[in-house]
Amino acid sequence: MNHTYDVIITGARAAGASLAVLLGKMGKRVLLIDKAAFPSDTLSTHFMSHTRFLEELGILHKLEETGLRKVSRMRTYIGQSFMEGPRADYTIIPKRDVLDPLLIEQAEGLNSVTFMPRTSARGLIREDGRVTGLHLETEGKTWEAYAAWVAGADGKHSNIAAWTGAEKYRETKPLRPVLYGYYTGVEPLSEPVTEIFLHEGRIGFVFPMEENRNCLGIEIHPGEFADMMKAPQETFEQTFNQFYGMKKRMEGAVLQGKIIGTPGMPNFFRNAYGEGWVLLGDAGHSKDPSTGLGINDAFLQSFLLADAFQQMDEGVDWETSLDRFQSRRDEQLLPGFQLTLDYIQSLRKWTDNEMALFQTIAANPMAWNKLMPHMGRHLKEDTKDFPLFYQSVEGEASSFGFRKD
Repeated sequence: MNHTYDVIITGARAAGASLAVLLGKMGKRVLLIDKAAFPSDTLSTHFMSHTRFLEELGILHKLEETGLRKVSRMRTYIGQSFMEGPRADYTIIPKRDVLDPLLIEQAEGLNSVTFMPRTSARGLIREDGRVTGLHLETEGKTWEAYAAWVAGADGKHSNIAAWTGAEKYRETKPLRPVLYGYYTGVEPLSEPVTEIFLHEGRIGFVFPMEENRNCLGIEIHPGEFADMMKAPQETFEQTFNQFYGMKKRMEGAVLQGKIIGTPGMPNFFRNAYGEGWVLLGDAGHSKDPSTGLGINDAFLQSFLLADAFQQMDEGVDWETSLDRFQSRRDEQLLPGFQLTLDYIQSLRKWTDNEMALFQTIAANPMAWNKLMPHMGRHLKEDTKDFPLFYQSVEGEASSFGFRKD
């Protein structure tokens, strides 16, 4: 059997499987491997707000046919009050044991793509300093595969990154632990809404998935993680019941599986390429999940990398093509990275006076009548030490008709 390919991709989740689809459409011979068997779940932000990626990959309709709800509104709770508004486009929130197999199926439908589950990379093959393939193991059998390029989509603790010595930059240690689980029986709102709870310096969220299934999560204080993981379901539900309205809504709730927890996600960019290798997905860039950007970032990177391979096919040298890939990746992902870190690092428990004043204003239409004409100016002035924040708000407001004076 000939084990020679144009590209070997390690990791068959969102980044790796979508890259396989894009390269397969270009006619490239692709070997896609993953140590897992599918379908299987994995840690995920779940929040698929850029559905155009799924549409271009040809799986959006199939994914929506599984019963996913279209979520086009967001609600933020502070104490006993909340604010709600529309989003510019709808979001879907798939479980990864549904999304990833659909991507793999789409890739396998292309004649030039080969998928091998239960297959692990054990080391790089090099010739004259260039990566030319991988030592692999499939269910106890070792073998070698060769390719012009090895693409590491193997997660934040990437072996490909470690073996190639890909350096990190803009690195910040993990900031907040996260716990989440899938629940049925949570009393629904009148229409599906992404719900965010800011409570005691923690972040809670309810993500509507399919009908009668929600992903519930909490981003907690670092010192709470060890104790919560001693009895994760009990402490998770006790914490969630503190959020406005959730104790009653959780009365009939049933956990599917178990609570999943992580002490925190690392925050970094990595050098994305070298001779014969390239990184994408969490292997190349990782950040705290609080803003729900991770899965969208993974798809973005696969599309940018496919563009780089297309440039190489058109005669652009590999260093120029992949340097453009890394530059475009950083340019497009850095704002979200900075906003995420600012959000988490500035999050705190509000004072009693702050909470009392907010609760009063939230229920006082006369206060809003006075605040609204000056809201933009106040927000811009109060965040002038971090202008990117106001720029992002203004950018999103433009989708609702906002025009600069």
